[in-house]
Amino acid sequence: MNKHVLLFDLGGVVVPWVGLDALSKNHGLTRDAVIAKLSASEIFHAYEIGACDDETFLEEMIELFNMNISPENFASMWNSWVHPPFHNTLETLAALKSKYIIACLSNTNALHWEHLKAMFNLSDIFDYAFASHEISAAKPDDESYIIPLKSMGVLAADVTFFDDTLMNVEAAQKLGITAHHVDRTVGVLPTLTKLGII
Repeated sequence: MNKHVLLFDLGGVVVPWVGLDALSKNHGLTRDAVIAKLSASEIFHAYEIGACDDETFLEEMIELFNMNISPENFASMWNSWVHPPFHNTLETLAALKSKYIIACLSNTNALHWEHLKAMFNLSDIFDYAFASHEISAAKPDDESYIIPLKSMGVLAADVTFFDDTLMNVEAAQKLGITAHHVDRTVGVLPTLTKLGII
């Protein structure tokens, strides 16, 4: 393969995801406390790797955060926290396809994935799209990186990865992938600019 792979997380990199901050604000919790609640939930993890259904996940979230809301309304709220892409990001990534293999690797779920696909055509932007619930593996587990490498037929050294979660960046680096931590408040374009990629 002649082209280098640029591999992008989605939430906080290509699209803003404000779910953690929304849950924090709505329930009087710190962001870290929200993360801790989600991290302790077996059902949340199962949903992220496609091992449980929408209904089970929605009921878990409502119970976890003591919400007086229907599953349907929570599903709408959950998707509303995925905002439209950062300005000019899709256009920039599409333009980079002439020089690079463009791919995404996202810890996501069935609800968010369908919401994202309704926002834009993934195949217009990405040569490969890897979603945790479809590959049955989530970052920062090694398998979540190994599966895309094998699928694309590339070595770790052929990939530059961008993620807004430092733990995911460090996990990729341990496997030999060049990885960069992205500021989730602004998305990936400033990082691509700094690296001279755009």
